[in-house]
Amino acid sequence: MSNNRKDFILTKLAEKYTFIKESDLYKFYQKIDELYKVVNNTETNDTSIFSGIGDPDVISFLIKLSNFWKGLLKQDFSGDDIAKSKTRHCAYLKYWLYDKFIINGFNEYDVNMISDFLKKNKHGYMIAIISKNLCNFYKLSLKDILKMKNLYDYYELLYDFDIKNYDDISKDKEYLLYFKNGLDLYKNSKILCHSGKQSEYCYEFNEYSHAYNNGRAKSDTLSCKEKLLSSLYKKDTTFADRRTMNTIDPGFYELLKKDSIVNGTKLYKFYELLEKHYGVSTTLNCDYLDEYSIKEKSVICELLEVVKNILEKWDDTYAKYGELNPNKTCAYLNYWLYDKLLYKDTSPCDIDMFYYLWYKLYIDKSQRKYKCYNEKYYGFTKGELDNKKKLFDFLEYYNSIKDKMKEPKDKQKNNYCSYLKVIFELYKEMEQTNDPHTYKDEIELFRRIFFDNKELHFLEEKCPDLCLGLVFSDKYKTLCPFEKMAPGEFEKTNLKSCANLDSINGRGKVGENNENDYNFSNLSTSTVYSELNGDITSDNYYRICSKLIAYNEKHCGIYNLCNKLVRNLIQLSKMEKKKRTDRCEYITHWIYDNIAKIINVDEKNIYDKDALGEFFHVGYDILNKLDIFDCFYNTVNVNFEEQREKKHLHDYFKNYGNFNCKVSSENNECQKYCEYVLFINILYRKYLDKSCDCFKYEGCKERYPYYFKCDEKYNPFKLFHKLQCKKFEQLSNDFKTVNSPIPVDYHVKFLAEISETQPHLLNWGNKKSFIIPEVVHDKIMSDPFNTFALGSLGFLGVFLILFILYKVGFNILLKHESSFTPIRSYSNNRDARNKESYFENFEQQFLEDEVQFKHGNTQNRRMHIAYHQA
Repeated sequence: MSNNRKDFILTKLAEKYTFIKESDLYKFYQKIDELYKVVNNTETNDTSIFSGIGDPDVISFLIKLSNFWKGLLKQDFSGDDIAKSKTRHCAYLKYWLYDKFIINGFNEYDVNMISDFLKKNKHGYMIAIISKNLCNFYKLSLKDILKMKNLYDYYELLYDFDIKNYDDISKDKEYLLYFKNGLDLYKNSKILCHSGKQSEYCYEFNEYSHAYNNGRAKSDTLSCKEKLLSSLYKKDTTFADRRTMNTIDPGFYELLKKDSIVNGTKLYKFYELLEKHYGVSTTLNCDYLDEYSIKEKSVICELLEVVKNILEKWDDTYAKYGELNPNKTCAYLNYWLYDKLLYKDTSPCDIDMFYYLWYKLYIDKSQRKYKCYNEKYYGFTKGELDNKKKLFDFLEYYNSIKDKMKEPKDKQKNNYCSYLKVIFELYKEMEQTNDPHTYKDEIELFRRIFFDNKELHFLEEKCPDLCLGLVFSDKYKTLCPFEKMAPGEFEKTNLKSCANLDSINGRGKVGENNENDYNFSNLSTSTVYSELNGDITSDNYYRICSKLIAYNEKHCGIYNLCNKLVRNLIQLSKMEKKKRTDRCEYITHWIYDNIAKIINVDEKNIYDKDALGEFFHVGYDILNKLDIFDCFYNTVNVNFEEQREKKHLHDYFKNYGNFNCKVSSENNECQKYCEYVLFINILYRKYLDKSCDCFKYEGCKERYPYYFKCDEKYNPFKLFHKLQCKKFEQLSNDFKTVNSPIPVDYHVKFLAEISETQPHLLNWGNKKSFIIPEVVHDKIMSDPFNTFALGSLGFLGVFLILFILYKVGFNILLKHESSFTPIRSYSNNRDARNKESYFENFEQQFLEDEVQFKHGNTQNRRMHIAYHQA
């Protein structure tokens, strides 16, 4: 847009677009300007009113303006051709004044001085008399003045004018953007100023809006002209004319055709029936349309003739076709017409007029049994028509598609999944539309089918890694919070080094000196880890992991592991309760196990901290994006050998009930199980004391339940005996039975811990020590008799106090019954306070909703660590 504000004063606009000279605003502007030109600059006798204003140009302007203001009292506009716009003369006068600010080149400081002067002398200057009506001037900044003038230019010069003028405007991008900005200002101001916001700008806007829209029907939707102006100069998809029997989205049609299900719905058969009445060449008389403002009369005339023919046969042929409900067939007709309008050279206003004339047909044929017209049309653009029909057609075919996807050898499954992703993304776009009417019906139909979790679970199973299960998440504006991308040249170059590696398993040195690779494919943990390690399709990756590409050459597989982590955490975000907690444990151990192999952690726990830090940082970004706040892993001073041992213990406890060594099985399998139990027994002995606190009366308490169970039934000795491992002499000799920790008195343990952490408290000479009272208190409270006695006495004491209060209160009530304040009075006051509080809370919530939460750097954020070093 031009930086020269003078290019957009009204006289310049009228020179460029001659139709502006027909506007009431221009006519009034010219009349006022003529009156202003003949006003002299005679100085006022009282110069003290200009004290504080040092600019002679501003003083000269104010002198002439004050003389002009007085002259307006004598003017009578009733006989002029501008009298019909009398209610808007005040707005026009302000517009004229704003143009004068621009013509004189006043800056922000000048405008502030003028506004302060007018306000200080408001009785003589801030209120003008125009057309015998008071006209209030508000103190606006120069920025607000320019916005208000831009808004006036759009609404006064374009809104009520013939849309043919839009063709001239669209030829010049600079002026087109200016008028479109005026439209945006008007829409935004309606929201801002009608929400109760108090400002000088809103006072003026509401005053103008009331004067202009007085007597008009209010609408929440954009008019056809507003939609037309919004669509100008956009790179919208152009829809070439299409004369085929197929009215379904071409890509979708080909997909259905390959599986021979395109003819399997009543929708398609109904579309075919409607096509018989379309495209028939007849001699049309369109003269009756001359009284309407229609740009493409022949197109609208042809479509109306088609609708007439269909409605003539509606009751007998169409209304209950194929035993369908008449409302359903009427909906089919509407979506079929969307397709026809989509490929016609018509403007939004032409489409508006088409539906208006269709409504007239509906009213004129009121004697029909079944009536059909589009009562929910809200001035749709062509793009909106295309989206509505595409989603509706898909939903009508969904059951047929679902049946095909259930077939075990469906060759089209991947193609269906790709189209499903397109449709689900389209739904998210529709859902983000601010207009509550445009896609209301389609959104309701979609939710009716897919809001049931069972349906989404089916699609997630058939089409994994496409984020279909997140379609109803309110957190994301797009379907997938992690945008997938095809690798570019940079990615391909840096990923080549991993192309010849079959697996990352076996790399790294953690634990290789004291353990074998115990992988039992028949156990439950193996199934879960296989799922977590499932391959990611090679042609698509998650963009959030792109930071790790730089580390992939040195640490082959770190980028791929990140993509697997995204996929696994997406799955976790959909789980609930115990299943979610259980999967979180698996993912945590899986992360440590795999990243240790990739970054080659050695036996001294030395590794590339930069690569690991970046991986953990991306991992926490993923958790934040998915709103996962109950599954975290330690990122500081990670001891990978210890984490691998914890993984073995975790897996042992998960698999405990699944170890079986049948007598008929090969002796080698039994020996492997027994070797594994021997290995676990060593870890069990190592971690038992630090993981379990055992007491005389309370039993054993687990410190780290996510990898260690303290129940004696899990003792490896019991499994060693169950598997009859004693028959392997060497293993039996090496096996050392581990007993549960000796139960201790809680208070003794408490004193022992105090002596280690705070030894000064045990100094008997320390007069400030509180250890004795604490221990005595704990001892008293731990004795069952003392606990029961104190509880009973406390219970009786409460009843005694309540009884005394009851008696005292009852006596007071009897004495002062006549002066007692009714509860109703308090209730009324409370209701008033509650109402006030409600609106305060509502306002606060509205403000909070406007604030978007932004996650900080992982290193600076407060982490909720669920997995600690033991």
